[in-house]
Amino acid sequence: MDQQEYGRYLLAMGGEELEIEEDEQVEADHLYGFFQWFMPSGSGVERVFEPIPGGQRFLDRIRPIYEMLNPEDFTGEYVPGYFNGGHEGTSEEALRGLGQELIKGLESLFSIVPEDDEAADIAKEALHDLACVKAVVVLKQGEIGKLEKEAIQGTNEEHSEAVYEALGELLSSRSDYNETIEILNEAYYSIACDYWVAYYLQWPRYQGLQDMEACLYPYFELYRYGYNLHWTQNVLFIGKRT
Repeated sequence: MDQQEYGRYLLAMGGEELEIEEDEQVEADHLYGFFQWFMPSGSGVERVFEPIPGGQRFLDRIRPIYEMLNPEDFTGEYVPGYFNGGHEGTSEEALRGLGQELIKGLESLFSIVPEDDEAADIAKEALHDLACVKAVVVLKQGEIGKLEKEAIQGTNEEHSEAVYEALGELLSSRSDYNETIEILNEAYYSIACDYWVAYYLQWPRYQGLQDMEACLYPYFELYRYGYNLHWTQNVLFIGKRT
């Protein structure tokens, strides 16, 4: 099954409402919000991966996003549009531990990039930045948003982008854009509008990186608890999403 056949297979799950013209190409954008169709229980999502070789790996990866939803949020007139999480509580110590695990996992990932790899330079830069992180700090409610706003405005001189850029470039270089599951790229992103959540859930597709499949697990756990990250030159900040 190629991308177009698979895309039409997926759109058919939405019935007449999502039908497209016979001669129209299925685009990834057509499937934005696709995984929301199975909220809140995830019932039926197994059908998504049945036609894909190794589909069970992707199914196992995505089931926890439904487990983090609160069914009570779906009983009223208005329901969540994203997989927001944040319904379970945890301690600051556990949050800091996840932050430290994430740093170690990313260091391990970037350390395996060969010297002659196209992502080698940015991976080295990211390793340098990770080595400079001396503390993991859990912020009070609302403070992470201020740091993110300053980064967007360019007023936060301590803001660091190297780790984000390195991860994106490395995973892009390990992706087959002709692969059937590529058509779900926007569907994965729209789960949380968070690239790292999307990376984590799609990990089985990244060639040569299967041994590193747990490196983003701490990030996914932080997301599940309702937290965002902000990297600076010396500190990894963890703050509750608003």
